[in-house]
Amino acid sequence: MKRKYIMDVKPLEDHVLRVDYMSGSSILLDMKPYLDKTRFRRLADEDVWNSAVTNGIFVRFGDVEISHDEILTMAEQSHVSEE
Repeated sequence: MKRKYIMDVKPLEDHVLRVDYMSGSSILLDMKPYLDKTRFRRLADEDVWNSAVTNGIFVRFGDVEISHDEILTMAEQSHVSEE
């Protein structure tokens, strides 16, 4: 049995991703800095961006996926760069 970490995901305006974790925590992740990267370039398309779903472990936007661990790392890195 795979453990689920993500309860819900919602793509917001201006390429901010809201991730609600099973623990009750939520993260708002600004994805704009990643849109120029080859892997995430497709997320600039509004239809792809708004297609976000989760299986509890990954967030998927069509064929682009991000793991729950990667989301936490990205949020932590963006927080450190703001300080």
